[in-house]
Amino acid sequence: MLDTQVYSNTGGQNSDSTPMLGGNDMNVFGAATQGKNVEKKTVAETFLAGHGSPFIAQISIANAPKLYRAILDGIEYRGTAFLQCFTTCQPEHGVADDMALTQAQRVRDSRGAPEFVFNPRLGETYQEALDLKGNPSLERDWYETKFKATNEPYRYTVAHWCATEARFRNHLKKIKKEDADKLIPLENMLVRVTQQDVVYRRYLVPSHMSYIPDFGVYIKVQGPKDIEYRSLSRQLVMFCVERRKAWRMLQSKAGIENKEYKAQRSLLADVEAGKISREDFFARAEELLKAKIETLTPATPRPAAPAPEAAATPPAAAVVAKPSAATLEKVSKSPASEPVKKMVAVVGQVTIQREVENEPPNWEQRVQLRLMELDVDPGNDADRGVSKNN
Repeated sequence: MLDTQVYSNTGGQNSDSTPMLGGNDMNVFGAATQGKNVEKKTVAETFLAGHGSPFIAQISIANAPKLYRAILDGIEYRGTAFLQCFTTCQPEHGVADDMALTQAQRVRDSRGAPEFVFNPRLGETYQEALDLKGNPSLERDWYETKFKATNEPYRYTVAHWCATEARFRNHLKKIKKEDADKLIPLENMLVRVTQQDVVYRRYLVPSHMSYIPDFGVYIKVQGPKDIEYRSLSRQLVMFCVERRKAWRMLQSKAGIENKEYKAQRSLLADVEAGKISREDFFARAEELLKAKIETLTPATPRPAAPAPEAAATPPAAAVVAKPSAATLEKVSKSPASEPVKKMVAVVGQVTIQREVENEPPNWEQRVQLRLMELDVDPGNDADRGVSKNN
């Protein structure tokens, strides 16, 4: 299935698989409604909820090796196979004719259409059969990148992808920096809202902490030269919440623990219980979330340094570093120099053992799989010298 997210061949009407923002020319946008209030229903993700027998892949040209591998595995699979491939519809999406690859990468990296492969041959649990490799920042909500103009880090959400396509133009307004200072940063707003707030329409209640002011939230985007600012419609913020929830669902099925989700739930519970004031929460939501993540992440103990081996004679394949002459001279002038001199000679032996490489017979196949995991096209990178040594 080639997925353009709209009924492209009949004018761009909405479908159940259309994003919450809707399509383009045929989409309703106004005071009464800004799009769909129901979640985007991705066909491939829907098939995951069945009996687990079909081979399912959601892929795109953003990762060519994974695209071709999924096609071959689907053909080889003895049973039903379904592949959903995101593709742009340039007229309806409002992108240039040569932007198909770039837009496929953007929609994948923003969680708008994450890649996954469900291969029933790998096991009888979701954790074994579901593979999310190819998506950046697998354990996080969003992928972190940097602005080219300032090298400032930021998180790439579906709102940033939507800012690159004309079909979503009604949901973003260009504003000045001084106007953005009066609005809510998207990252701050996303900490306050859950998908349940969207389902139960709590985001429309001004007194609720999940209240989303229409065009009262903003993001930074990379302009032609400098960083620019965009205010977001209420519907676009809801779309970010919905796509985050869908990504968290995929993570849980693949056995990936998202500490941001746990931290958000714990933080919202603290606000509800009065442990954190609403004013403090609104002012420092991102900072409080990061602190909560750190408290939920156990510190990894540092491994103890191995004790030196007191061997009388080094192994044949070892290199021995002898104590310096200055050290031996200093030791020789000290009392009981002979025992100490022997001890220094033993402790001063540093053994550097060469690691023997056991080359498996399926080495070339493993390299190809590794290239797919790294999102590298072997054909385009053949001249970079990928070899056994590398």
